[in-house]
Amino acid sequence: MALLVSALFAFGFIVAVATIFATIVPAKDRILRLLLRGPEWTIDPLPPVRLTSRRGVIRQRAATAAAQPLRVAA
Repeated sequence: MALLVSALFAFGFIVAVATIFATIVPAKDRILRLLLRGPEWTIDPLPPVRLTSRRGVIRQRAATAAAQPLRVAA
């Protein structure tokens, strides 16, 4: 029984290592380029937002420095 468990563990370990290598090897050049040079493009920062809640519903609104004119309901 111990031999069967050891064989199953060895098989699972070999499958796991093979899966990792099969994932990394095709992208080896890209991974090395990223490690040596860093990212190829920069990410634009997200605009500042303010979360408001009304009746338990959270909404996202743009946080602006200037006051926005209010519309009057007719």
